[in-house]
Amino acid sequence: MKQQSSKWQSIKGRARYFDYRLSIRTKLTLILIFIPLVILPFVAVSLHYNNLSYNTIQGLRRFSEIARVCETISFLTLKIDSNVKNYIILRDSNNINEIKEDLASLKELADDGKEFGYSEEFIKIISYIDRYSTLIDSLKIVISLEEIPHKRIARDLEKYTKGYDNLMSKVLLARSSTERDSLMKELKVFSQSFDVSQIIPEREQNPEITRTVKLLNTNKRNIDSQNGAILDKAKGHIKEFTELGEKAASKGARNIWVVLIITVSFLIYLIIVLPERIVIPIKRLSNIVKQIEKGDLNVAIKGFPRDEIGELVYYLSRMLNQIRKIDGLKTQKILESERKFKFLTNSIKEGVIVLNDELRLLFINKSALMIIGSDTEKIKEKSLGGIESLKFIKSKIDKLFINGEKIGDIDFSGKDSVQYIIKVWPIRNAAGKPTGAILLFTS
Repeated sequence: MKQQSSKWQSIKGRARYFDYRLSIRTKLTLILIFIPLVILPFVAVSLHYNNLSYNTIQGLRRFSEIARVCETISFLTLKIDSNVKNYIILRDSNNINEIKEDLASLKELADDGKEFGYSEEFIKIISYIDRYSTLIDSLKIVISLEEIPHKRIARDLEKYTKGYDNLMSKVLLARSSTERDSLMKELKVFSQSFDVSQIIPEREQNPEITRTVKLLNTNKRNIDSQNGAILDKAKGHIKEFTELGEKAASKGARNIWVVLIITVSFLIYLIIVLPERIVIPIKRLSNIVKQIEKGDLNVAIKGFPRDEIGELVYYLSRMLNQIRKIDGLKTQKILESERKFKFLTNSIKEGVIVLNDELRLLFINKSALMIIGSDTEKIKEKSLGGIESLKFIKSKIDKLFINGEKIGDIDFSGKDSVQYIIKVWPIRNAAGKPTGAILLFTS
């Protein structure tokens, strides 16, 4: 367990080191290259399954059409058989017309079925239909020469018709294919139960009619047999395509989910992780710059990645080092100048006071202390208004900083009983604005 943990830590360490050294541009480029490389295989597989699903749907449509044609043929053959029996018994020419129309419809259906497949099987059905049509013509010729059979046959036919119509209405109202198939089988059995040869006595039967009816029954069975075989094949293919379509749809959906999850993961990285890798270093750098702005030139700049931000930090660090050097030199020069200024001002007999723009004392030499009658500790960092002997000149010097007015010589009686003249010299910045003043006491 410890070995696995150490390996994982090693992998994480390498990944962090690798991430630490990469530039932001390189990271973005790698991500934009890596996203298509990862997603494209799944997209290709999804397209393959989508194409497979489309082909499956086309196959289902084709074989569903064949099944529909076969079921319609089966229905029409039952209707034709019923009309044949009605014609044999009732001798009604309307039955023959219906038979002819239904046979024409059967032929059209078989021709349509050829377009969807099983052309040889449907051609056989067409040949059986043509033969059946010829036998109907023969039956019509034979029956047209005979008389109408006994009333008993008509009564039995009425019962048969009523039962047939009842079953046919159930077939038409069936809600499922299984229920419809069951009723169709029951209808076939019921149809075969009504046999003219069993109803008509032997002495009343015409051998020509009997032979023709037998041939018609044989052709009908051939049509039903061939049609049933096609229907079974079509249903088998429908089942096969349905299973194939379900598998393809399932696998296609799974691949789409995989693509979606990968895409969302990359988006989360781009939206959350990558900006954090950029924003956090920028925030740290911003805090460092704020410290430098406050005057802290000794702030440490460490722990930044070696990307574009790291390059900026590197040059900022170099600039800060240069500023430290320049600041050190300036401080040294200022201290040296201040030392020289104090030495010079203390060595002269005139009194010197240096003020800032708030009229606070920055420097006063020994001569000035004797003139105003005070010592260094008492007036240290005091304003001009806080020194009793110099209060009266505050309002005059204020004008220098308010509107830049030139201050003339000011008379002053020193504590040493000597009359002095105070000369005011402004200290200006590069823009010419007064930032301080020098007061020189001359006798």
